[in-house]
Amino acid sequence: MDLNKPRKVLDIIACDGACNLLHRNKFTPDVIVGDMDSANLKAINYFRKRGVKIKKDPDQYSNDLEKSLHYVVKNRYKKIYLTGFGGKRFDHTLNNLSVLKKFYRRASISLYDETFVYNLINKRIGFDYRIGEVVSLIPLPKASGVRTSGLKYALNGGWLELGVREGGMNEANSSKVKVNIRKGELLIFRKHFMKIP
Repeated sequence: MDLNKPRKVLDIIACDGACNLLHRNKFTPDVIVGDMDSANLKAINYFRKRGVKIKKDPDQYSNDLEKSLHYVVKNRYKKIYLTGFGGKRFDHTLNNLSVLKKFYRRASISLYDETFVYNLINKRIGFDYRIGEVVSLIPLPKASGVRTSGLKYALNGGWLELGVREGGMNEANSSKVKVNIRKGELLIFRKHFMKIP
């Protein structure tokens, strides 16, 4: 091991057509995974020449996000940071949330957009935060025994259920927020405060 060589912190894994965006912006991933139905051949050839691993999976019963998550779990990644999961279509977003439910117990998965980070939990989460900023708790589809601290509208063992009672648009009243649930699953929305160009 060369101790003078900088240690790589993250591997960049692109889902199929995302490699087109990376190619246009001169950013090289480590791996491209998918059925390659939306990947530009010029981008694929460019990355292949630069030693990027291309993992083609023709399975039409899973989408490219699911194929990519299969890859990272199989290769024992423990922390996964996802961007672009919405796919610019609401049905795509909902489908990807369903895919997330298949994998979130097998690795720590955080989803990022321009403003928020999302985490699906079935036990607990705690994080440092800014007082006055929004935190939403969305059940998928139900969570019981929900206890919170650091939120303006506290839950003390209550329940949330999609289509019945949600926990959207709550607000932090402490710099430390904690959410615990006894049963079910909650999607936690909070701001990440990163500057994204």
